Amino acid sequence: MYDNIKTVIFDMDGVLFDSEALDKKVWIQTAEKYGIRNILEAFALVLGTPDSNIVSVLDRYIAASGVKGLSGEEFRRETLVEFDRFVETEGMPLKYYAAECLADLKSKGYKLGLASSTPIERVRPQLTDTGLVGYFDDIVGGGMFNKGKPDPEIFLMSCERLGGTPSESVVIEDSFNGIRAAYSAGMRPIMVPDIIPPDDEMRKKAWKILPDLKAVSELL
Repeated sequence: MYDNIKTVIFDMDGVLFDSEALDKKVWIQTAEKYGIRNILEAFALVLGTPDSNIVSVLDRYIAASGVKGLSGEEFRRETLVEFDRFVETEGMPLKYYAAECLADLKSKGYKLGLASSTPIERVRPQLTDTGLVGYFDDIVGGGMFNKGKPDPEIFLMSCERLGGTPSESVVIEDSFNGIRAAYSAGMRPIMVPDIIPPDDEMRKKAWKILPDLKAVSELL
């Protein structure tokens, strides 16, 4: 355990949940249904950001594709329905070593926070259903803050609610916007890449880049 690290803050989707691959799949299917172009470009832009930004980006890509009678909000709602249908039948897939990592860090005395751009009304049930909710000392989700990632507000809020300080806090993230937010907050970002590999910017801003949560557990 690092003596100068007291608090560890986790993102949820793509870090604890193997959900972004599923989300990507339903986005592609929905885009093909309506004839929306460059949907993977849009998907990459919004990873780790709140729904308000997702809808705004979708509106732009829908308009650029010449699709009439469909809003970004409607597209987003449809993809969430398809996502939830899968989770209801198959369960939420966890990332490798997710529960073990949380249990290990908790046993080492770290304060654990969850800071997700996903709306808080979805975050709590998903954490409860997967059995992870009890590991966290505090949970922050979409709707609780004004500015989404890459703005640092979400992590600064989480840190404050945990009684920590940025210089003694680590953030576990997979998305570029999440790493940018943690870096701007003055925290130590650990990138555990999911569907998008790190680039030069991420290698500069991340404190560590690790292959999985088992490596995070071993480091801390």
